Amino acid sequence: MNFDQQSSKDLEFDVVCELLSTFCKSQKAKANAMRLSFFDQPALLDKELDLLTEIQTIHNDARLSFPHPNAEDIDTALNILRIENGVLILNELIKVYSLCQGTKLLIDFARNQQEDYPIIYAACQHITGIKDVLKIITEVLDTKKLDIKDDATPRLQSIRRKMKANKSEINKNFEKALRSCKQDELLGDSEETFLENRRLLAVLSQYKKRVPGKMYGVSAKGTYTYVEPQESVLLNKEQEQLRIDESNEIFMILEKVSLNLRSEKNHLKAFQRLLIRFDLLSAKVLFAKTYNGIRPGLNKTKKMHWKNAIHPLLYLKNESQGVSTIGQEMELDENSRFLVISGPNAGGKSITLKTVGLLQMMFQCGLFLSMDENSSCAWFNQIFSDIGDNQSIENQLSTYSYRLNRMNFFLENANSETLLLLDEFGSGSDPELGGALAEVFYTELYNKMCYAVITTHYTNIKILTSSLDAATNACMLFDTKELEPLFQLSIGQPGSSFTFEVAQHNGIPLDLIEKAKAKVSENKLKVDALTVSLQKEKSKFKKINTEQYRSQNEAKKALRTYEDKLDKLQAKSDRINLYIEQQNKFVNVGKKFYEILGKFKHHKTNKATMEALKKLASIEKSKILEAEKPVVLAKNLKSPELPDAAKKKVPTAKEIAAEKKKAAERLKKALQIGGTVKLKNQKALGTLLEVNGKKLTVQLGNFIVKTSVSEVEI
Repeated sequence: MNFDQQSSKDLEFDVVCELLSTFCKSQKAKANAMRLSFFDQPALLDKELDLLTEIQTIHNDARLSFPHPNAEDIDTALNILRIENGVLILNELIKVYSLCQGTKLLIDFARNQQEDYPIIYAACQHITGIKDVLKIITEVLDTKKLDIKDDATPRLQSIRRKMKANKSEINKNFEKALRSCKQDELLGDSEETFLENRRLLAVLSQYKKRVPGKMYGVSAKGTYTYVEPQESVLLNKEQEQLRIDESNEIFMILEKVSLNLRSEKNHLKAFQRLLIRFDLLSAKVLFAKTYNGIRPGLNKTKKMHWKNAIHPLLYLKNESQGVSTIGQEMELDENSRFLVISGPNAGGKSITLKTVGLLQMMFQCGLFLSMDENSSCAWFNQIFSDIGDNQSIENQLSTYSYRLNRMNFFLENANSETLLLLDEFGSGSDPELGGALAEVFYTELYNKMCYAVITTHYTNIKILTSSLDAATNACMLFDTKELEPLFQLSIGQPGSSFTFEVAQHNGIPLDLIEKAKAKVSENKLKVDALTVSLQKEKSKFKKINTEQYRSQNEAKKALRTYEDKLDKLQAKSDRINLYIEQQNKFVNVGKKFYEILGKFKHHKTNKATMEALKKLASIEKSKILEAEKPVVLAKNLKSPELPDAAKKKVPTAKEIAAEKKKAAERLKKALQIGGTVKLKNQKALGTLLEVNGKKLTVQLGNFIVKTSVSEVEI
């Protein structure tokens, strides 16, 4: 694997590593993040991505919390343990304990979740001895106070008991002396201070001889004299000796612990490696969340197909500014190894090129990518780039000289396992001469069977691309009406540089643009105009295809909805038919049964009735046996659901009468002399002249009509 440092710099991979390191907790994991490199084999990368996928799944599960402990740096402790008589200080022992606790937390989680997350469990399974190491430490370490336990040894327990009692007596004597001095107004504003583990009285210097005790010094201006009360002098000396005894006893305890931990060095190293590794893994998942990173597929062949691929650094920048980022779709395979992108300046060519290179680098270093989930990647052993202005004052290299040196490097090292990223290919020299040389370089690289993404303005490179079987032209789309780039990659044809259009958009006077056009050959203008025209047509057809695709999807969706409804209706129809068939059978049998009962109802005995019923039962049974699909009594078969209209409640006679009464009352209110009424089957309105019971006289225009109340509409 060739991890080219210059390409890493060109593609800003170091910026990605720096951002990744901010999600690490330990300094060692941060250092590992800053020096990420390619995995040696696709199989190793696949295992890393499997592990990251499980961790990402846990992070997305609100019910679980993946442990992310800090991998404490215990290198100093390990170095001490390498020395035969080396003794750990308390601070280093606490670091070792913290590391062991983090390891135990991770291992316990992996063991408890091994059925759902077997890859995480497998990554932790080799760790052993954690309980033994923790037992050695916790026998002497108070894990809450992070100090040596009082009862670590009988002697330490005795010393600390005496220290506690002695300190209580010292404080008691000091408080007594403090009250006495305050009463005599011998103290300053601060009253007391603490020096050399002793409480001292802050006595006004003019009264220092009035306070019995030992003087320890004066304030900077000499205003106060610090005095140890006489009653505390002997007690403090005794306390000092107890502190020395305590320190010696703790040293002996740590010496014993160090001796026990010396045989566990290999376990401690394994613990540290495990936590550093999972610290970086968790950081990768947390970092991916910021740019919506996913795990793409890894193809066994040299084929990559990216959908909605987004430059992660550009996405993070745009998101902070509230700007949307446009994703690109691209594909490289054996039949299309070279992708040549042309189009206007500031149209997105370079950022598209950097997106390809950076995402490929991130992928081969085991990072998730900002693209759609159904995207897939290829594996390359080398990624080389030539991007931007790389002049070198130290080596006295111009931009073009630098590019020639890089090109010579590419020609020597490129092969079928190489991905090349060449920005502004051929630029930096005389356009005609540089274009000719670029064409030769292009052909040589193409013949090396490598893969490449190239941006260029050179027409001869575009023409050469169209003549090669495994090369494809592409362009960055441009809005010719608004004269603005669309930052959208379109594959299949070269693009115009839109030189004059971009100049006009940036405020260059039209008369200057026309003068420039006059200096360009007529054929060149025609070719450029044809390119612009083709791009417009392609944009138009792309829009039509998009609309057609959308309409097709809507039609398919409507068809699926129709078929689902049809299936449901068919199933409902089958249930209704089954229900009706069953009910008809019950009705027919019941009718025959009722006829038999009626026929023999006058007989004094039931003998004739029972004989007839047995005969009926025998006939029905024979029909069931002869039928291919006899009607089966389904006890759970419910009445089919009726349409809404059929579900309406049938009004009772009382409700009908009440409604008629209300209608009559409304009609009575409406039949006022001189009021307007409408006769049934008549469009024109009439005026009511007379009401005589149910007889009415109505004037319709010039005619007087005799009618009845029943013929009037309200």
